[in-house]
Amino acid sequence: MEDSRRKQLEGLAAYLAERESAPEESGEKEAAAGQAGNGRTAEGLTEKCEPDSRDLKNMEALLRDLGESFHGMLFRKIREKGLKDSAVYKKADIDRRLFSRIRTSPAYHPRKDTVLCLCLALELPIGEAEEMLGKAGYALSGGSRRDLIIRYCIDHQIFSIDSINWVLSEYDLPLLGYID
Repeated sequence: MEDSRRKQLEGLAAYLAERESAPEESGEKEAAAGQAGNGRTAEGLTEKCEPDSRDLKNMEALLRDLGESFHGMLFRKIREKGLKDSAVYKKADIDRRLFSRIRTSPAYHPRKDTVLCLCLALELPIGEAEEMLGKAGYALSGGSRRDLIIRYCIDHQIFSIDSINWVLSEYDLPLLGYID
């Protein structure tokens, strides 16, 4: 077991070194051009910014097209995998009362670690895990060593929270766990 953990750490170290040396793909070009991300220049921000009726109609259309919610995706995945709620919250190391709150309150907004633990319990591939995180308003950051380690583990089908926490502890990073 110790040899396999050593190999995982060596693979992870190479992965982190590669990711940390890659150039960032942030919005630097847009920022340099004075764009605020909405097509308006920085100079235009001093002007009165009130939405007109066209803006409101566009916003209404965007809000209608939100798609599936975090709540909807979570419980769809549980159904698709044929799992019981109790199996999911136990594997995710989430309190039954918290899971009940998520189930009964579709608008409930869990913390990032809670969503990550649910993704791991469902053994979601990285694309689906990122989608679920996105639906809850989160993402795995390429600039966070902790998030890179979690991404690496999901990419390599390491879904055990205990195993991931062991790796996180080896790098002196905060462990996965819910604090809702």
